[in-house]
Amino acid sequence: AMQTVLAASTQGSSISSDVFKTQGTVLEDSNPASILAGLEGRLKDSFPAPPEVSTQIKYVQKSMEEYLSPAFYMVPAIDSTKNNVIYINQGHMPDDISLFTTLAHEGYPGHLYQTVYYASRKPDPIRNLLNYGGYTEGWATYSEMMSYYYTPLTKEQATLMQKNTSVILGLYALADMGIHYDGWTLLDTVSFFRGYGITDTNTIEDIYDLIIADPANYLKYYIGYVEFLELKKDAMDKWGDGFTQKRFHKAVLDVGPASFDVIRKYIF
Repeated sequence: AMQTVLAASTQGSSISSDVFKTQGTVLEDSNPASILAGLEGRLKDSFPAPPEVSTQIKYVQKSMEEYLSPAFYMVPAIDSTKNNVIYINQGHMPDDISLFTTLAHEGYPGHLYQTVYYASRKPDPIRNLLNYGGYTEGWATYSEMMSYYYTPLTKEQATLMQKNTSVILGLYALADMGIHYDGWTLLDTVSFFRGYGITDTNTIEDIYDLIIADPANYLKYYIGYVEFLELKKDAMDKWGDGFTQKRFHKAVLDVGPASFDVIRKYIF
């Protein structure tokens, strides 16, 4: 079924039928600066206007590619948010759809946008000392998931890829809880992933080692993302005809990083 959907790609593009590996090449311009500018341009209808900032894109050194994330946003100093930096790890960037969605996560409407927008509201400085990973990574993951629908892919293809990414991240979060709360061994983890059709033992062992090294890391991303989806559902119910994407996004961004019970209290 996946192959059928992915085969109906836009003319001139090449989409892999193995969505667990490469997602495909469909962009006319895969320059990171162009992608970032395009993503910023998509904010107008659904997000509050971003402050004017400059963003420098840098690349991870070859010798460090094996050890670093696919990309990361360098959070600026609290008194200097005009200049921003995003690093890209080319060793972990197999195709331009991955690059596009990663830049949405790290840039617009993800980390960079959320950080500089909130800073532009001149929050009390103590807010910079408080760390809410579920909010920041949940927002960036929410942004990444939305960005699939900003690509040139058909809606059907974008939906498939977005759901696939969400499901895999959900499996990582479940494995995280299984390993650190229920005490899963490597054998338990292999059995769990094989139950979902992921059968490469070496890959599962890599995932296991990654989760062992950073307990609860995936929960920030996935549960944070799901919390934003639940907030959005509730906003649609409570606001009715008054609901708009921009109103919802402004409400959660204006509160800034906080626990989700506090966010819920303030936006409703």
